[in-house]
Amino acid sequence: MRILKPEVVKDREEKILRMIIQEFVENRKPVGSELVAQKGLKGVSSATIRNIMKKLEEDGFLYQPHASGGRIPTDKAYRFYVDYLSKIQKLAVKERQRIEEEYKQNVGEVNRLMTQTCKMLSALTHSAGFVLQNSVEDSTVQRLDFIPLGPYNVLAVLVTEEGTIKHWPVRIRKPISPARLVMINAFINDEISGKNYRSAQRILWTALNQGQCDPEGLTELAYNILKELSEHQTNADQLYIEGLSELIDAVSPEDFMDFGQMMRVMEERDKFALLLNEKMQNLQKADANNQVSVTIGEENKMHELKNLSIISSACKVGGKTVGLIGIVGPKHMEYTKMISLVNFIGQMLGSTITNWRTELEEKEGK
Repeated sequence: MRILKPEVVKDREEKILRMIIQEFVENRKPVGSELVAQKGLKGVSSATIRNIMKKLEEDGFLYQPHASGGRIPTDKAYRFYVDYLSKIQKLAVKERQRIEEEYKQNVGEVNRLMTQTCKMLSALTHSAGFVLQNSVEDSTVQRLDFIPLGPYNVLAVLVTEEGTIKHWPVRIRKPISPARLVMINAFINDEISGKNYRSAQRILWTALNQGQCDPEGLTELAYNILKELSEHQTNADQLYIEGLSELIDAVSPEDFMDFGQMMRVMEERDKFALLLNEKMQNLQKADANNQVSVTIGEENKMHELKNLSIISSACKVGGKTVGLIGIVGPKHMEYTKMISLVNFIGQMLGSTITNWRTELEEKEGK
């Protein structure tokens, strides 16, 4: 006869007791061993279930109103169940905090990487360093998942092929089981993975109009998340700049009056981000061997930058341009050295994002 470990026996007893309590709460009828056996644990025989229920009765958790009938929970059983639910709730809160912290850390890593890249460019070149991520509309969805946090709460996690990770805790209209959530995530990602934001929106909108939506409203929620990002994020939101103070050395005394305008353009970001986005689009169309752009003075098409040169390089992941990195500095810069530095750091940034994507895909495959 096989002897079970005490913790295994205890776990079986607790699971069966929870099952009996849940069944009685739902149907208000005494629960028999046959019903528990039908809904019971894998590998546990009917005889074992009868013996466990008898022991639970002896321990004061169950009561049998009639000798030939089923059993009902006692006050002691309800106390056990309430304590169990409280414990589960605490675990859920801890799990929610862990998940949120993990994704905040990932988002933080992306932001730190961009900021550190800008600082590195600035320190090595004594110029202002910048990184422009691909615009939201051009980003490609890798995954959009909903992770359970509680009965009415999920964490929406969006990962793009460009390495961006965004997440939001959101409330849903009705409770959803983890298994159901897995099915909805699979449906959504089968439809939108590998598509840009606009295409993904159209696909989800079509699904909603054709009635291919879940009663919990997650398909509609996914559509609204993509729509919100597309409509309210600008190129300026994707731009990182460090080392603007280095530009003061690029201005001659006679042009110092223009310095304020130049700094304002750089700090406000909108016009500068549009200029850089145009450069990124041009590099995207250019020959694969020509991935560095140099514009000098008035070639920059902005009067405020007439005393500066911009060297920029496309950042590629999997052959696709996902961003632009570069420097803004004096026209008398050492071009050979600066072009090599910008090009090398652009390749390094692309490799880092590629490695992050690979790690993420490996985790998803586990």
